[in-house]
Amino acid sequence: MPWPRSSFRTIALVLIIVLPVSLCVKITQLKVPRIVQNGTDATLDCEFQVEPHESRHLELVIKWFFEGHPEPVYQWIPAHGRPQDLGPLKGRLDLGYGTKNERSSAGMRIVGATTELTGDYKCSISTYDGEDFMVKRMIVFAPESSMYLQYSRPSEDTFNVSCVAEGVFPEPRMSLFYARPNVKDKAAIKEATTCESQQREYPMEGVTVETGRRGDSFTVRSTAEVEDPEHFLGAVLFICELRVPQTEYCQRRAILYLPGDDDDESHQIDAKGENAVAQLKTSTLLVAVIPLVANLYDNFY
Repeated sequence: MPWPRSSFRTIALVLIIVLPVSLCVKITQLKVPRIVQNGTDATLDCEFQVEPHESRHLELVIKWFFEGHPEPVYQWIPAHGRPQDLGPLKGRLDLGYGTKNERSSAGMRIVGATTELTGDYKCSISTYDGEDFMVKRMIVFAPESSMYLQYSRPSEDTFNVSCVAEGVFPEPRMSLFYARPNVKDKAAIKEATTCESQQREYPMEGVTVETGRRGDSFTVRSTAEVEDPEHFLGAVLFICELRVPQTEYCQRRAILYLPGDDDDESHQIDAKGENAVAQLKTSTLLVAVIPLVANLYDNFY
């Protein structure tokens, strides 16, 4: 015998009354900077929702974890007082940050982030009735402390090109190129020293790259021996390019070889952009850095 419709309505009403309201938490957005420069502050934010919104009696537990470790580096239970900085972030957080909107946001600010803090950051929001988490990676990169490009000429038809960069993190990549510029075209020379150069450049062959780690940074050296006499038939611009993987960071240095110039004095620009004069017993060379290329060429020619 089928049940009457009124019975179904009664059962549905009972279920609605008996079943408890499900109180859950959901992270809506995790804001972790993908790239941070060494020594600068890093702000990480975790936005979430607790349902129903009108509930005020839930005990929130806000935690941040680093690199998959089971112990948090940040913990805050708003009902119990101030946040705690723990583990590798002990003493490195602005504990006053992110405590005003504890019902919708859980943020932390790292003061003076350094390269060892590169890694995955996990935000965890939990209540008695639910938990949610999200993970994102942050890279703390260090630009080179010095970078220089030079060459030596052991014979008439051979010379060695060498580029060195120090103090970089994470492990960088270095490449050597050459181009044949019009030495009277200052704009073209200047463009070749930028990573966005659209000029025709050729990768150098037989390049040896050596990378070593010193503490929290890397030193990379690239060398190439050129034995092609055609390189000496006209001006050649040798270019060293340094890139940091997973970032957009790029730097270049360049040397302009001018065959047949009897002037043994060359103008060099160091990694800080400062002009220096060095006496060389090889053909004239020019080390160019973007901000000073135009002025350098005005004086050079």
